[in-house]
Amino acid sequence: MGAPLFPHAAIATPHYLASSAGLAMLASGRNAVDAAVAANLVLAVVYPQMCGLGGDLFAMVWAEGELSGLNSSGHLPAGARLDGETVPRTGIGSAVVPGAVAGWLALLERYGTRSIEELAQPAIRLAREGCPRAPGLARITKAVAPLLQRDQQAARIFLAEGSLRQSDLAETLESIADFYTGQVAKNAPPPFTRDDFAEHKAEWVEPERTSFAGLEVCEMPPNSRGHLALRAIERMEPLDGLTPDDAEFHVRMIRALDSVTSGAGETGDTIYLCARDENGMAVSLNQSLYQAFGSGVLVPETGVLLNNRAAYFKPHEYRPKKRPTHTLAPAMALQDGRPKLVLGTMGGDTQIEIHLQLLARVFIAGQELGEAIVAPRWMHRGGRLVGEPGLPEIEAEPLPGEFPELAGHAHAILVEDGYLAAAFDPRSDGAALGY
Repeated sequence: MGAPLFPHAAIATPHYLASSAGLAMLASGRNAVDAAVAANLVLAVVYPQMCGLGGDLFAMVWAEGELSGLNSSGHLPAGARLDGETVPRTGIGSAVVPGAVAGWLALLERYGTRSIEELAQPAIRLAREGCPRAPGLARITKAVAPLLQRDQQAARIFLAEGSLRQSDLAETLESIADFYTGQVAKNAPPPFTRDDFAEHKAEWVEPERTSFAGLEVCEMPPNSRGHLALRAIERMEPLDGLTPDDAEFHVRMIRALDSVTSGAGETGDTIYLCARDENGMAVSLNQSLYQAFGSGVLVPETGVLLNNRAAYFKPHEYRPKKRPTHTLAPAMALQDGRPKLVLGTMGGDTQIEIHLQLLARVFIAGQELGEAIVAPRWMHRGGRLVGEPGLPEIEAEPLPGEFPELAGHAHAILVEDGYLAAAFDPRSDGAALGY
């Protein structure tokens, strides 16, 4: 699968409608941040199993010679308490204050050229008029229907037949700048209060870096797990002389990752998107509810599904106003201080495993970007190594084939002299577009 080539600008997302919205922004002269926010807002409508206004956001932006990281992950409400000795996986006790909207606003305040109200227009139209249900949405909706049936409003919206229509969400999007003081903050179920929402702030952070194959690989610092990819790179035995057809090529990455993660692996339903404009600005962005449809709790009269990010806590960590560790890990690889590869994926804990596989396939094995994205992957699930068909013998159990997203949705933009190669993951419903 060859990656399309574009001379000026490109965007890749896991849904074709979001990629189209981002391309429209780029083609009209708006920058990569404008395009990324517009695309993410569309994803919040058309890919609600994986992201939305009720989720969190991490991003990296390269602009004018500088790389910045943005952490807009939420915290538990002040009134959060465990009911028993286990952390809830779903329901209101599994939610933290949503950070996504604050993240979009922070990105636009620093880099954007348009208001969030203007960038939200494509998403508002899709929410109000309805949109086709992509195969990935239909597949996951069926799988988690029991969760959605617990909430009457969620069931009415997401389990309905035909086009996905979200009129309440359209109204929330129309007043999105007031997200932390408006209806969502007022209507969020206890233990959430308006103060919990009002206190949330996005945070600019410095990405961490290490060297790999003549590049500077950049990942997010804690509370993201992204930095663990760098620690694995630093411990990895050289891959020179090996190819993806050699078991040892993969085993060396697996050993390095195991040394820093102890084989941890839990899935997550997340979106990743990347954009690069003709002036060189590049965006790498993850946004998520954590697992499919998050907590399953829809804030009344708003259309906003709350995340279940607190499910990542261990019982002793579950404390009021505390932020959990995050799997979201947007990444970039720089060459001579400029973006060479803008990359990321969905996939929970396995995001950093997929980062290493993509970097090794492109920059060690010399695979074309689209070929590297399509290639079979391995990952850890519940302490077990699993893999897609087509890998050499690495003692991996077969990955169930009915849910291709279990192997992630990886997208990337490779910057070459005179053009951009952009690739989306065929495991998603996405598109890589540009001009």
